[in-house]
Amino acid sequence: MPNNTIVPRGTKIRKINLSRKTAPCPRCGTVSKRHSIGHRRLREVGISAPTMLEVTYSKHYCVSCRKHFSLPMDHLAQPSGRFTNRVRRTAVDLVVKQEMTLEKATQRMRQKYHVHVPPTTLHDWVVAEMKID
Repeated sequence: MPNNTIVPRGTKIRKINLSRKTAPCPRCGTVSKRHSIGHRRLREVGISAPTMLEVTYSKHYCVSCRKHFSLPMDHLAQPSGRFTNRVRRTAVDLVVKQEMTLEKATQRMRQKYHVHVPPTTLHDWVVAEMKID
């Protein structure tokens, strides 16, 4: 899989296939054929070891709109994100609901859930969460 994400030794890999041969265009609804397949790696909450999701997804081209599109993965992660929504929710809850400092929450995420979330990333997530509410 061509991806520059480093996979630490002992990491559990879960494969998810979101690829489809056809999909409706999000702009016009025209059923469009798959023209290629993409791959994405996401860091996930782990119970006993670091866990990574390897997501395979389809890329489509709409002949009506003349635009490329992929099926949305919002249920798994933010666009261009490296972490799943579950990692994001868990880390933000540690800061917001359990009132941990960013450093303490980062440490807890690493120790309990086997995923490293940098304090600066966690800060950005908390700020974004506060703007939503």
